[in-house]
Amino acid sequence: MMTMHRSPRRRAAQVLVESALVLPLMLTVSLGTLQLVLYAHARDVLTSAAQEGARLAAEDGRGLDEGLARARALIAAGLGASVDPVKLGGGMDDQLVVVHIDAALRPILPLPLVDDLPITAVGRVARERFRPAGGSR
Repeated sequence: MMTMHRSPRRRAAQVLVESALVLPLMLTVSLGTLQLVLYAHARDVLTSAAQEGARLAAEDGRGLDEGLARARALIAAGLGASVDPVKLGGGMDDQLVVVHIDAALRPILPLPLVDDLPITAVGRVARERFRPAGGSR
């Protein structure tokens, strides 16, 4: 049986070619995974901010403006300037408070066909109805 021995120079060339083929694929997969994780984090922060804003606005004696301000503060603390622009809105009635957040996450690298990644979050909370000692408003 004849064994083939490759020269060190040929082996180095083979490693170089294999690296040139695999490195772009690995880099693309790594950056895609990182972008997915950043998107999930931003979505979670916006969802939590919407829920917390709605919860604050649902407290007895509080208004929707206070809830929206709290949601905006949480977004700034959790995401900084990575989402832009952020549009907050909502509504409240005697039963329910709703806070809507629409934002766009800037990708870490330019993506084909899209400039940003849209994120929408909604928080809904029932208004407080508890009155100590049965008191009224």
